[in-house]
Amino acid sequence: MNRAVVLTLLTVPALVACNTINNAPYKPADKPEQTEYNKDVLDAYPGDVRSNLDAYAGVGVAWAGIIQDTTVETGPRGVVYATTTLDHHYFDWQENHSLDGVQLCVSPRGEGPFRVKWEMVLNDEDATAKDAAAYAAPGKLAIVYGVPERVDDGTVVLRYRYLRVVDPSHYSTNVYDYSRFGEPFTYIEPSVKPQ
Repeated sequence: MNRAVVLTLLTVPALVACNTINNAPYKPADKPEQTEYNKDVLDAYPGDVRSNLDAYAGVGVAWAGIIQDTTVETGPRGVVYATTTLDHHYFDWQENHSLDGVQLCVSPRGEGPFRVKWEMVLNDEDATAKDAAAYAAPGKLAIVYGVPERVDDGTVVLRYRYLRVVDPSHYSTNVYDYSRFGEPFTYIEPSVKPQ
């Protein structure tokens, strides 16, 4: 009987470890993203731009958004021109490492729609515009770096500088509920706590 209790108690830490998260600062995917990350403003938000576009003239911002729609047009020499509309989500600029790998935990809340026109180069000669559209399909997360240009019917339009697409398996909107930097947050999944 005691042996069964000891074995059961030894398995409890393993079960708890599966639900813990180790936070680390966000790591850009490559050198061009690192350049943008180092020079763009991380704590400017779409609501700020909507209320005072002139204050953000020439200012690079970095936003996380879930892709709602991407339309593509094929250009010369394998270039695809994409227009992507996203729904902004608050992001704490942390990577969360768990047994499932790196996860980005964005808030379920944000500050509405924004749009960016950007370019993709098809490196594979068999790739098509349809493949490019699938790469930036609805439901994926994008980390977008750009400069606010205008506001169209409430949608902030950014001039493209860099865009990173993250598959749904590498981000979550159901771990933390938070808003702007410095404001309180709550755990949506109480069993998931950072170490």
